[in-house]
Amino acid sequence: MTAQSRGWEFDHIDPWLAPRMHEVFAEVREGCPVVHSTRYGGFWAVLTHGAVKEVTGDPHTYSSADGASIPRVHGILSPPIAFDPPEHTAYRRIIQRQFTRQGAARYEPLLRRLVRDRLTELIEQGSADLVPTLARYLPPMAIAVILGLPPEDGEQFVEWTTRLLTTAATGDHAENERVTQEFATYISGHLDRDDDETVISVINTGRFDGRPLTPEEKLGMILLLVAAGHETTVHGIGTMIYHVATVDGLKDRLIADPALIPSMIDESLRMEAPVATLSRTVRGGTELAGQTLEDGERTLLVFGSANHDPAVFDRPEEFVCPRDRNPHVAFGSGIHRCIGEHLALLEMRIVAEELLAMAPGYRIADGYEPDWRSGPVTRGLTTLPVTFH
Repeated sequence: MTAQSRGWEFDHIDPWLAPRMHEVFAEVREGCPVVHSTRYGGFWAVLTHGAVKEVTGDPHTYSSADGASIPRVHGILSPPIAFDPPEHTAYRRIIQRQFTRQGAARYEPLLRRLVRDRLTELIEQGSADLVPTLARYLPPMAIAVILGLPPEDGEQFVEWTTRLLTTAATGDHAENERVTQEFATYISGHLDRDDDETVISVINTGRFDGRPLTPEEKLGMILLLVAAGHETTVHGIGTMIYHVATVDGLKDRLIADPALIPSMIDESLRMEAPVATLSRTVRGGTELAGQTLEDGERTLLVFGSANHDPAVFDRPEEFVCPRDRNPHVAFGSGIHRCIGEHLALLEMRIVAEELLAMAPGYRIADGYEPDWRSGPVTRGLTTLPVTFH
């Protein structure tokens, strides 16, 4: 059943969409690159690669200050994502250096050891669901390490962040405030650093417009890094493992030539962007792909559609590794491009290298059907059962 025959109105959270997302996006995109929906108070879905790049390249017309998701999630102030220039630039500059390729590379030996230890345990079991046991295991540890927190605390503050976002989305203000205080109490115990290169130390000593950051700003920045760096990387790792096992001949090619792994990761991210959508708010009115957008209207950047735009990607529905050209927008684009991109790529590369070296014969369990889940921002697999022998 097509979206048109079903009378479907664009709704990126609709469970009906999840298993057939690319088919539906292709149908809608071909008819209209920017389509209006009345869902969630009304918004314009931006579906083509060119239109997405146009929006992300113009932060003055398309503002992030009213929130980055549809529907809106209200909660702790989270710079720099919830700000426009010049504030965004000043906030981002505080932590930018810690998230460069070189900055992330400092943590490779520790992260690789964590992955090897976990895989050793899982392989001995003979089988495992790699979403909860591996994909959800590494990102909290990585976030803790780069922040400068004990790795074993990673799961706890990710739990806090998940509860914060959930209660903000559901409007449970009392519970949101309670969890905020728990999170703030924990973080405040680590915010006295000023003598090392950890992210918490840099945030603690950071200055905005010549003044120290407020406690709310510090907490918001840390919350954003935890929230943005967790679920998205979980989905990136899980989907990558799935693609390696299911794309015909791909695993054998990667084992024979590990130099293909970075290209494989890029293609996996293009095929299934963990950050499926983000939003912007129109300032002053504009025209986009032939549509007139009024001041205050919301736009939804559909990265999962832009990455399959046939005007940019040859054979967009095929997993092609390596691609001669792969300008995917899985990490966003423009000034709000994901600051944790290099850390996420490092985690994915380590998992791919170690899994292929330690368990080259792993395969998806018989009878498995992918269970794709989409939220206001992210998309990924909920389970991934595999066998190792």
